[in-house]
Amino acid sequence: MRVLGINGWPGASHDGAACLVVDGEVVALAEEERFTRNKHAYGEAPLHAVAYCLAEGGLTLDDVDVVAHGWDMPKLFADRGLEWFPHDAAALEHLLPAKLFPRTRDPRLTFVNHHMAHAASAYHLSGRDRGAILVLDGQGEDESTTLAVGIDGVIKPLRSYAPGWSLGYFYSAVCEYVGLGADAAGKMMGLASYGSPQDLTFGGAFTFADDGFTVGPVPRDLLAKGSTDEEAATIRHWMAHLEKTLRRPPNKATRRFLPELGRYRKVTDHDPFEYRDIAATAQAALERCVIDSVRALLRESGESTLMVAGGVGFNATLNGKLMRLPEVQDLFVQPLAGDQGVSLGAAIWVAAQEGDRIAPMTGSVAWGPQWSAGQIRDVLDASGTAYTEHDDIAAATAGLLASGAVVGWHQGRAEGGPRALGHRSMLAVPSPEATRDHVNVRIKDREAWRPFAPSMQEEAAPGLIGTDTPLPYMIVTTPVTERGAAVMPAVVHSDRTTRPQTVSRHTDPLYHRLIGEVGRATGSAVVLNTSFNGREEPVVCSPRDALDTFHRLPMDALAVGPFLVERPGRTSRTEGRR
Repeated sequence: MRVLGINGWPGASHDGAACLVVDGEVVALAEEERFTRNKHAYGEAPLHAVAYCLAEGGLTLDDVDVVAHGWDMPKLFADRGLEWFPHDAAALEHLLPAKLFPRTRDPRLTFVNHHMAHAASAYHLSGRDRGAILVLDGQGEDESTTLAVGIDGVIKPLRSYAPGWSLGYFYSAVCEYVGLGADAAGKMMGLASYGSPQDLTFGGAFTFADDGFTVGPVPRDLLAKGSTDEEAATIRHWMAHLEKTLRRPPNKATRRFLPELGRYRKVTDHDPFEYRDIAATAQAALERCVIDSVRALLRESGESTLMVAGGVGFNATLNGKLMRLPEVQDLFVQPLAGDQGVSLGAAIWVAAQEGDRIAPMTGSVAWGPQWSAGQIRDVLDASGTAYTEHDDIAAATAGLLASGAVVGWHQGRAEGGPRALGHRSMLAVPSPEATRDHVNVRIKDREAWRPFAPSMQEEAAPGLIGTDTPLPYMIVTTPVTERGAAVMPAVVHSDRTTRPQTVSRHTDPLYHRLIGEVGRATGSAVVLNTSFNGREEPVVCSPRDALDTFHRLPMDALAVGPFLVERPGRTSRTEGRR
């Protein structure tokens, strides 16, 4: 069966994405933001992503059996008093216009419950036959947390929390309160490690129990008529409560024109770092709610395997604590945990329902576009950029890294999700500690306290993080060993944890070899790995994106395919052929 999974709806979505699944195997996946360069692709249908997936599969819509959308859009609209289409053909034309996607027939259009799509992505792609399933996000159609169990290919929801009690929206509200912005959950997770938790109930807002939690400031049955979600209304309730109960006033942000930049930029009244204790308290409250719920879920289901998806699943600190719970013997966090992942989950759910055997994830989410060496050369030549070509780009790049360079690394197929996992990465040696500040402040133009993560050969993991458990997706935190703290201080957080990616020779041989070459030069097979992008922009996708970002940011070099571009004026430590 050929299933095209989609997330995104014109004017009413974020993180639009498309995924092509053929006979139970992922053939292609891409996010719309990577093509349009609009971060999160707010309000955009995934037209470019769909076009890419079809091209990668050598298909047109005529060849697709089912278009599976990761939201039950008719229910979402009907419940909130919004007008929907009279029939599926009109809805499909609105989503995928025939002028862009010519067809002689319409494939079947299926709308999959949002949390079921998340749950399917975690369960069916985990490779496990059974286990407990936790979905946590802002919201689906009428739920924000779902507790479920998967056994022998069947997902059974057990219970859920309504959107008004969304832990995702609670966390977003605190992000807004501290001045980071409601969509900055990843930033606040990093800020939290510098603070000390205070009142976890937030002035009585939360009540904790053995089987979960309750929320006081927001009506459980909140329903925003005339809107497609309850996000704005829920955040308003939380903001009003926080302003009444917290000593510090909200860190208000305004957009100001900065002449030195020639553009507007968000500016806050105070440094968000001053709000680190509030961030730490929100993180601790989130962890308490989730851990109590997980323990109840495991007791109720009798399972010891836990599978997680949904946007809150990107909270690596939380995931690390779940992994270390004695009740959890096996943890799988679907690495495309956010809404980009429901394009994958919807397609997988339909394929599984139709009887296809689903191929599990194997340590990579590199299902996006790639460019040949000839195509990359054409881009470099057209730009007038000087470059050298290398038979061994890994060795050439490792030499630069060992000399202290910060290098953009653009290789193979693009990855999905917000984590750079060695295909669209910005790399450095993770020592000395000052490297963190250099990359944060000078190169990425962001707050100095933002943490970085390491990529390490899986063989080196026991000595650096004390475990040989494969952690290929950079989505859980672990404590570091004494040796790890000594050799990679630029990626060790203030709480002495890190968010590692262990790299397998089998899954990613080129990246594994690069890290090994760095290890031969420095004594430690580990690199600092952060996403290859500038401030407020998506991760680079194409060679042209990579070149544009390299020229704009003060990086030292760019390794794109077999070619190496070095910053003019930098003394080269490698030799290649022109």
